[in-house]
Amino acid sequence: MEFRVENNGNGLRIELDGELTFENHRDFKEILGIIKDAQDDVEISLKGLSSMDSAGAGMLKLAQDKAGQSGGAFSLTEVPDDLQAFVSLLK
Repeated sequence: MEFRVENNGNGLRIELDGELTFENHRDFKEILGIIKDAQDDVEISLKGLSSMDSAGAGMLKLAQDKAGQSGGAFSLTEVPDDLQAFVSLLK
């Protein structure tokens, strides 16, 4: 998994690329730290993801929770069709 972070004036936009699986949980901690430190709205774009497992869905749930604790809104955008089932579990 690779990611890019930008502050677009309305909050953070994080773009994920590659696979979001259990193997990425250590790298994902960096994203959680960025969300915590920003204390802002967070948008995570999944457009570049090629696959995700249940651990990846859990990591997105952690990001959602971290954004809520920091006082910001959270949204997942540009979700590929084949990942819709996992993302629906987060609502």
